Amino acid sequence: MVNDLHINDLPLETIVEILLKIDGKTLGGCRRVCKRWKEFIDEIDYLWQEMCRKQFTYSSKIAKRKAGTDCSWYHIYRNLNQWSDLTNFEKNVKEFYKFNIHDKSHVLDIDYGILPLKDSKGIILYDVSTFKYIPAALPERNCLKIVNNDNVTVVQIKSGLLIQRSVDTHPPDYVMEEFFKADDFVLSNDMLYFYNNRDIYKCDLSSQNLTPAFILHCDYDIKDIQHCDNKIHIFTDSGQIVNITNSKEVTIKPIKCPIEWIKQLKYIRAVNDKNFVCYSRNIFKIETDRYQHLYLEFPLVTALFFYVDIVLIGTKAGEILLYRLASQKKATLPIFETLATLPDGKYAVQLDVIERKTGPTIIASTFFELYLLEINFFPNEPPPKQSFSTNKMHMYKRLLKLKNRIQTPQV
Repeated sequence: MVNDLHINDLPLETIVEILLKIDGKTLGGCRRVCKRWKEFIDEIDYLWQEMCRKQFTYSSKIAKRKAGTDCSWYHIYRNLNQWSDLTNFEKNVKEFYKFNIHDKSHVLDIDYGILPLKDSKGIILYDVSTFKYIPAALPERNCLKIVNNDNVTVVQIKSGLLIQRSVDTHPPDYVMEEFFKADDFVLSNDMLYFYNNRDIYKCDLSSQNLTPAFILHCDYDIKDIQHCDNKIHIFTDSGQIVNITNSKEVTIKPIKCPIEWIKQLKYIRAVNDKNFVCYSRNIFKIETDRYQHLYLEFPLVTALFFYVDIVLIGTKAGEILLYRLASQKKATLPIFETLATLPDGKYAVQLDVIERKTGPTIIASTFFELYLLEINFFPNEPPPKQSFSTNKMHMYKRLLKLKNRIQTPQV
């Protein structure tokens, strides 16, 4: 007599293949079957990465890049799923930081779990999992961007890019630091893409020597550079999007909006050439895989965060609005949800979002203050560890080395 085969008797690879065929909601239900299943599903973060890829293709990539190792793919999926309805969640606005100087670009993009703030003495850093100060301030007021991964830190200052690799993860004969003249860059795993004037380069950060390779000279002034799915995407002042493949094949397509709008679209937030938003005050163009919207009469935009499926907008009235692309119908006015209003007549000039294990935190910077808008999806989540992870410790060491390379600007 043949014994019945139990699912727990199947090989690990077979169980994973079965679970990959279900959706995220069902997978979450499987976690609650028993302790063994919960531990098994939680240990295989690839399962949740695939659920994110299927349900939140681009927003999950943004969220994971910003959170780094602080949030697993399970937490990213769980949070993004809750964004579908925010009405039942308490929203808490609190002042986090007061700046010493008047500036509209105090906050550099959150990346890899780090919040960089620009103030009178340079760049100060906070760990967004705990919002604790990181003692590795960079004495450079002209810092424009800081990007990290497990092996490298890239800092953009006005004169170019400072690159610092981890001594702990590279052989001793590797070049550990380098400087490139550049106007902007994007980091994708071990590949660095950047441009100087109209010349576009790439640099393999896994190679022994940090030597850039010329890719292409662009015929247009460049507004933004992105890299997605093995393609470089260049957004230009002329309204053209230049796409470059790994084999250097080039295609050019225009942004679909009236030509007289092009010069007025000052800001671009992009994932690739099919998912981006351009805006300037009340002119607003958004394009994604599923939606295309074009507005001339739009609430006065003072700040914006593009999450692909949704857009967060700051207004002159101090509101932080949420705009769901799926809610928009043809030939109708846009529909907004008001998440919060900043106190004392303040309004956001910068917006960013970080997903934490308890839920998202929206970063809203004014000219003099930084506010946190916390939405607690999972208030019973255990508090984060106060100590650095191994990856954060490597990053901390790299920042200390960069600190020694950056000279304090002359007053």
